[in-house]
This record gives sequence, C-alpha cells and structure tokens, in this order.
Amino acid sequence: MTEKHELTAAAITTPVLIDAAELEQLRRSHALLSNFSRCLPGMFYQFRRYPDGRFCFPYTSEAVLQFFGLRAEELQNDASILFSKIHPDDIPALTTAVRHSAETMTVWRCEYRILPQQSGNQSGTEGHAAPAERWVLGDSTPEAQPDGSVLWHGYLSDITARKQAEQQLLAAERQSRLVLKASNQGLYDINLTTGEGHFNHDYLQMLGYTPDDFADNASFWRYFWSEGVHPDDIGRMQQAYRTHFKSHGESDYIVEFRQKNKAGEWRWILSQGCVVEWDNNGRALRMLGTHVDITDRKQTESILQQNQEQLETSNNRYKELARELEILITNTPVGIMFVSDGVIVRANKALAELCHFPDAAMMIGVQTTFLYRDMDDYRAFGQQVIPVLLKDELVELEWRLRRATGEPFTARVVGRALPNERYQRCAVWMVEDITEQRRTLDSLRQSEHRLQRLMNHSLIGIVQGRGSKYLLDVNNMFVQLSGYTREELLGNETSWTCLLSESDQLLCRQSYTALLEHGSTAPVEIMLIHRDGHQIPMLVGLSLLENSRAEWVAFIMDISERLRMTQLKTEFISVVSHELRTPLTSIRGSLSLLESGVAGQLSEQGKHLVKIAHNNSKRLITLVNDILDMDKLASGKMTFKSEPVDLVALVHNAIEANLTYASSLKVRLVLRQHPPSAWIMADYDRLMQVMANLLSNAAKFSDEGSNVHLQIWTCGNRYRVEVCDTGPGITLEFQNRLFEPFTQADGTNTRQQGGTGLGLSITKVMVEKMHGNIGFDSEVGKGSTFWFEFDSHSNQQLV
Repeated sequence: MTEKHELTAAAITTPVLIDAAELEQLRRSHALLSNFSRCLPGMFYQFRRYPDGRFCFPYTSEAVLQFFGLRAEELQNDASILFSKIHPDDIPALTTAVRHSAETMTVWRCEYRILPQQSGNQSGTEGHAAPAERWVLGDSTPEAQPDGSVLWHGYLSDITARKQAEQQLLAAERQSRLVLKASNQGLYDINLTTGEGHFNHDYLQMLGYTPDDFADNASFWRYFWSEGVHPDDIGRMQQAYRTHFKSHGESDYIVEFRQKNKAGEWRWILSQGCVVEWDNNGRALRMLGTHVDITDRKQTESILQQNQEQLETSNNRYKELARELEILITNTPVGIMFVSDGVIVRANKALAELCHFPDAAMMIGVQTTFLYRDMDDYRAFGQQVIPVLLKDELVELEWRLRRATGEPFTARVVGRALPNERYQRCAVWMVEDITEQRRTLDSLRQSEHRLQRLMNHSLIGIVQGRGSKYLLDVNNMFVQLSGYTREELLGNETSWTCLLSESDQLLCRQSYTALLEHGSTAPVEIMLIHRDGHQIPMLVGLSLLENSRAEWVAFIMDISERLRMTQLKTEFISVVSHELRTPLTSIRGSLSLLESGVAGQLSEQGKHLVKIAHNNSKRLITLVNDILDMDKLASGKMTFKSEPVDLVALVHNAIEANLTYASSLKVRLVLRQHPPSAWIMADYDRLMQVMANLLSNAAKFSDEGSNVHLQIWTCGNRYRVEVCDTGPGITLEFQNRLFEPFTQADGTNTRQQGGTGLGLSITKVMVEKMHGNIGFDSEVGKGSTFWFEFDSHSNQQLV
C-alpha cells in the first residue's frame, strides 16, 4: 500500500518517462482506487508537511468535495485554504496534534469541525445540501521523507451523527441531573439477594447527609431499615414489594413513606422502581428505583384536604343553618315577611295569624298597602324607612298598622334591605303586635309616676343606691333631713363622708354586707349629719330591690322624738324605782316582823293577810330591782368584770344558792354531766345572777317531785352550760318573743308562779355583754332546755 502511494505521489510530483503498458496499468490501478474510495463513507488522503511549514494534500479521494467543498487538484500544491473550512476553535488543537505526530512519528488522530458550506460557492457544490456543522475524525500514520518532509497516509470519516448523539446524550444527562436536583430525587440500586445497595449523592443530600456520615453503603441501609423509616410505614412498603414481585414486573413498585432526615424531621418520600433482574425461577434479584422528596406536596395535599373538609363542613353547616333558619322563620312567634317592590313574596304562619289571613300561602303576592290606614300613611312609612334601608342599616320603629279585617294594632316593625339578586327593592320585615305591651308600659309609667309622687310626699326619707358608693335617687324628705340638694347627693361617691361619721359609715357597710349575704338585715341607728353641722338620730332599714343583687333602697326615719320619749320614760322609771325601793324595803321588813310574831300573835286571818302582803312586797322589790337592772343595761351603767371563772365550781355554788327555792317548789336540782374543770373569762357575780334566773325559771315550770338537770359540755373550744326542766314547754308562737322585756308565757298548770317578765331579757343582755351566747330548745309537752356558752381558756392562760 505504501508503494502505491509512493508511485502515485511520484506520478504527481515528478515527471517520469514510462511506456504505454505501464501507463495503462497505472490508469487501471487509479480507477480501481477511485472506485474503492467512492464506495467508502470517508475520505482517503495523503497529507505532506514540508520543513518550511508549507503543507499540501498530494492525494485525496473524491470525497474531499463532499467534506470541504474543494477539488483534489486545489489542494495538491498548497492546502492552506483548508484553514478557512475548519472551525476556528478547533485549529489550535489540530495543528498541535500534527506537530506532535511529526516530532514523535506517532499516529495522528484528531476530531474537529468543518464549517458549513455556503450555497452558490465557486467550488461547484450547487445543489448539494450541506449540514449546518460537520464533525470529522482524522486518523493517519506519519512517514518521514528524504527531503525532511513528513507524509501522512490517512482516512477522514464523518462522525457528525455520533457527535450529535453524544451531545444529545450529554444534554439529556445534564437535563436529568438538573431535574433530579430540582426535584430532590435520589437513585438507588439494591441487590435483593445480598441486601447490598448503592445510591447517589443526591439521595444523601436530599436527607441532609454527606457521604462521610456513613462508613459504607451497608451501614446506610442498616440505618434506613432500623431508624430511617417511620415504623408505621414499614408494613405498607413491604406490601408494595410483595405486590410488585407477584406481578413479575408488569406493574411498577410505588409507595409513599416517611423517612427521617439528619435534622430528625420526618420527610415524605415517593419511592418508585422495578426489578431489573430475575433468576430462572422467577425470583427477583436486583431492583432499581428513585426516591423523591414529596413533603411539600403532602403538606399541600394535607392543607387541601383540610380545606376540603372545612369546605364540606361549612357547606353542611350552611345547609343546617338554612334548614334551621327555615324552621325558625316558620315557627317563630313573630310575624316575618319578605317584600319585593311592595309585594309579599314570602310570609310565615305567625304573620298570617297576626294579620288574620287563613294561612301564609294566601299572603303571597298581596300588596303591603293593606297594613296601613291609607296611602298617605303608606307613603309616610316609606319616607321614614327607605333612606335607612338604602344605607343598609337596620330599621326599628313602632307604627300603627291594620289587620286584613281593618282592626288597628300597634306594631313593632324591624326590617333590613336584602341583596337584589332575586328581587327588586327587597327587604325582610319582622312585625310584632305590641298593643298589650304598650298598654302595660303606659300603665307602668303611670304607676311609676304615682310611686314617685308617693315617695316624694312620704314622711320617711327614702334613698335608692347601687353598690356601696353611689346614690341613684332620694326623695324630698331625705333632702329636707340632710339639708343638701338632690343634685349634690346623686352620683357623688363622697356623699357618705358628708352625711355620716366614720363609725356610722362602718356600721352601714357592715349592714350592707349582711344584706348581701343573708338577703335581710336588722335596722340600725345612726346619726345623720345635717348640712349645717347638727346631728339627727336616724333609724335606717335596708332592703335589696327585687331581682337585683346590687341595687338597694333604704328607709330613713327621724327618731329624735322617739329617743326623747324613751329618755323621759327611762328617767321616769329610774326615779320611780329608786323612790319605791326604800318604802318597799321598809314595808317588807315590817311585814316580815309581823309574820314572825314580834308584834304579838295574830289571828289566823291576820296571819294570812300579812303573809299575802309580805309575798307581794317581795315581788315588788324583785320587780324594782329588775327594772333598775334593765335601766343600767340600757344606759350602759352596769359594769362587767372579765376574770377567770370555773364553770364547774360556779354551777355547784348556784345549785347550793337556789336549793332552798327549789325545795319550796318540791323540785330537785341535779348536776349529772361535767368536765373536771371549765375555765372561762366572765363576771362571776353577773354569771351567778344568770344561773339564778335560769334555775328559778326551770324550778317554777317543772312538775312537783321532778328533777331539773344541769350539764356542762365541751363543744370544740367552747364550754356550754345547759339547764333542762320537765315543764310544759314553750309554744312556737311565743318562742320568738321569749327574750323580750315584760314577756311571760301563759301558764296552764295549777301552780302559777309569779314573775316580772324581765328575767330572761336581763339574762340574755348580761350573757352577750360578757361575749357569750344564749339560747334554748323546747318542745311542747316535753320541757325546755336553756343554755349559754363561752370560749374556753386554759388555766395557764388565766393565771
């Protein structure tokens, strides 16, 4: 082959004399070579490079025209024109490769681009469609020449299709990588027999890991199945595997599961894949697939599902509300009608009954003008309500309307405009008959006016307030009593500081607190400070207003005259009692002497009369003493000591002191229950007086031969003394007045005992003055038990 090339080259470059036979042989060889080269897709060529840098193509096959748009003879002496045919970016690499091949005498191999040929050029390529850009591969072997030049024998092939495929494949790979990167997608390859698997870095990055986080692929897959996959999703993945294996690849493996990323967050992953290798028994060997992070999609789906559920819930709720509204409109006791352009388009049963129609359906299509007295009244109503409706505001007023029968009634009318989607100038109206309400309200107002007149003309001061500060109203009498004007008193929380002293303010607050706790309170006496400074004694009664826990009313009565009369009565009683005590004592002493026989023996009748007189004198002295005690208690002149008292010893002494009186009534005094000691703080003498009153009462009202039992109980931190008799008991109607002065129950036994009716009243006041409590328990026919109790004190505290 080299010899042929040399001959051809010699024939082209050096004139040689040959005979006709050899010439014919050369022609046949050249024709054969030309035919052979035409049948090949590439171009044969010889390329020569001289020491001075020139280069040419001594030989090129006919394909040179197809590749470069040039004829072979155009390149035989100088091939520099080829530089204009080759892509400029590829020329440096091409020339460098030629130089290196020439220096090392190694095969020259290079890929480069041929620029697209221009239509209508001078190379005779008219009518030939050239590609936009062609890639070629040059491959040739160098041979050194005697003149120092280098001759390459080579072949040029068109690799445009291959390069385009490579470029398309590279672009596809780049696009795939971009898609995978944008979709946060990872690839995996699992050997189902060994359990070993491979995955790309994108899969790790998708989970926030790096290759350094795992020693090898096996450690990653161990982590994947032990910790990475959510426990609730493993079953679903295994079921998807079984389904895919069972289908023998006819259906893809696809499942959604949760996988933990490096930050510890659960991410939703879409896993898709298929088995790519099966053994002869149809068992899966190898599986390829992708993992895609679909967390955002799942969150969006969750939000959409929630929105859908909320929408369905709202729709159901709207339907329910519409149904409820329909039921409400139908069954509400207030008349409702929908009016469009002055015509009733809907009405409920209550409106039909109100307007005296047979039923609601009969009102549909009826003009609303029948409700008004005349057209002037109808227009007047419209002038008043239309501007409000146009502002989309609520209309509420009272109007005199008529029923279908012409009967007038007072109505409360409430309405509002509706959207104009179905009707023109549409509004919904509620009509309520308030004729009776109006009459009742008018009656209440008249009653209020009458009450206000009575309140202002009352001789008792009346004050209405709220809470513990503000006065809401006062009557004329209170204004007169206080000396202040109504305006000065009302709404001023400092009014109390002007009207009452601090102690009276405290007393009123305590009374108000008791009123809130118990619903009632006892009247209190205070001193009202007049505007000019003088004080007026007042009796104040408080009461809550009905159905209120904050508003109250106080009735204030001037008790100056009553106190003056009480003072006169007290002074009179005191004077009379003191004046009576001395002569009564003398009379009692004289009668006692007469009864004892000092003045001589008296007749039986005389003794009887003296005894009667003596007993009555003792009763009078007891009465005088009780009256004086009541006077001292009322005036605060009776003093009480606070000293240690042992109730056990005191009761024993009281029994001994009253034993003679009880024996005279044939009654025994028995102490049957008591602690070793019972120390309290009280006044011993006053407490003995209390015991004397209780024991004398018990003895008087007990049956002859019976016992009066005494007991001392320990009740928590208190001691209680009880005196129990076997008398007739106390009736219910008398129990509430038992401790009032000058009170005695009606005796029904034959041994009526005398008394002043002051003993129990004095006893109660004395016990309470010593900070104790007193009370009783009684049942008619079974006797009574009177008791008092005091706080206990230890002996060490008393010493």
